[in-house]
Amino acid sequence: MIGFVLLGGGLIAQWMLGVALATAVLGKRIWTPRNPIHTWALVNHAELTGLGILLGIAGTSYGQFLWSWAGGTLGRSCSLALAAVGFVGFGIVWWTCRAKATEQPADSENERAWIKFACSIVILLFFSQLTQALLTPQRLWDERAIFGLKALVLYEDRSVRSPDLLHDDFVQYHPRYPLLIPLTELHIYGLIGTADDRWAKLVFPLLSLGLSLTFAGVLQRHMRPGAAWLWTLVLATVPMLAFDDYGFLSGQADAPVAAYHGLCLLYLWDWLRSYQQAGQRATRTLLFAAFAAGMTLFNKDEGIAFFVVDLALIIPLSVLSLRGTRGGALARWGRALRAGALFAAATVLPLIPWWLHRRELPGTTEMSYSGRLTWPVIEAGLPTLWWSVPHLARRMFLQMPEMGWQWWGMLLAGLSHIRRACSPEQLLLLGDVTGALAALLVAGMIAPTPVEEHLGGSSHRFLMQLAPAAVLFMAGQFHGIQRDSRVNPDRV
Repeated sequence: MIGFVLLGGGLIAQWMLGVALATAVLGKRIWTPRNPIHTWALVNHAELTGLGILLGIAGTSYGQFLWSWAGGTLGRSCSLALAAVGFVGFGIVWWTCRAKATEQPADSENERAWIKFACSIVILLFFSQLTQALLTPQRLWDERAIFGLKALVLYEDRSVRSPDLLHDDFVQYHPRYPLLIPLTELHIYGLIGTADDRWAKLVFPLLSLGLSLTFAGVLQRHMRPGAAWLWTLVLATVPMLAFDDYGFLSGQADAPVAAYHGLCLLYLWDWLRSYQQAGQRATRTLLFAAFAAGMTLFNKDEGIAFFVVDLALIIPLSVLSLRGTRGGALARWGRALRAGALFAAATVLPLIPWWLHRRELPGTTEMSYSGRLTWPVIEAGLPTLWWSVPHLARRMFLQMPEMGWQWWGMLLAGLSHIRRACSPEQLLLLGDVTGALAALLVAGMIAPTPVEEHLGGSSHRFLMQLAPAAVLFMAGQFHGIQRDSRVNPDRV
């Protein structure tokens, strides 16, 4: 009983830690929406609430890693110490940032009713996912062999330097995978005092809720609140994320990657939309997007490909977004290069301890992609495209009941508003999806296993990670210019 009381308090403290971290990066403005739109505090403070969930989980996980990497002991004492940090941090930011706001409801009673309905569906969906997740223990291969097993070792040995995690025969599969998920599960075990993989799965529906609320909160700054909650509902009900066994119902890392990579894209999109008007005030938004990219990197190795693709897009799109501003081309390129450097540094530098630790872990043949990234290997793998390209197309456009309609929606949205699709923020999403799919095809070309086995078993999970980008693209296309007097795009 004491364990579950600690679990409840620990999760609240974890959210408080996330709120404190979000405030430290984004500033006071996320506490006080300039344009309150609803009587429900959850609607007005959707961004703050969602970020508290997402950053609380990631911050707790990485905090445990740093503590153990420095020689500390993991377990209940570490989890309670992080909970205390969360309470203290929340108390500080609450005291300095709290403010009262006068409500300015949405323009019509119908819109207020719609917002309440959409928000209620998101909350009900969370409880449905939570119930389904807790009904079954970890049962899929990846959630047990890659993540769950490491969480058990961390719980038993109380250290990321456990000899078992360094033993070639024990860690046969992806020994160098990032540790966000195992450490998140360890935090649950530490709070309840036992390793129960059912309770470890409650984190994943929380990630789904955090992504949905943050999505709504950011979109409310750029479009009518009713439209923002419409697209939030679309995202929350993407079948492969919400209802699939490999989505937020499981203990695998693919849906969490979708959450954190989606968070990164959301704030990069927000940054590009306001970069020209906001100038230096947009730096916090870009910095936060970089931290989200770092969370993705600490989640799964696919985060490396996403980071490279997004970094390659930031500089030219920054130049494009600065058209019409004062200064010549050289000044625009200078600002763009500084933005790219800031994004790269803020993503990579906090993860240096992880990269140093990763070098000590054993490797496997399956993971040595960089060693096979040579022209002879790529040339030999070109025939695999005859299978992999049609396979991806079928997954995206012919398996809608399982995958969702977002790929058709993205295609039709782009064709229906071509000029808007050429705006910097929309090109970011197009480039991210295109670059990520190209990286997947190249991985299939150089993989040591047959492409039918390599991509056939992973393509649906990789497409899951890109689903938030597709929904955000549709939102930007169909409601990209619907603003009213309450929406201020330079609030960053």
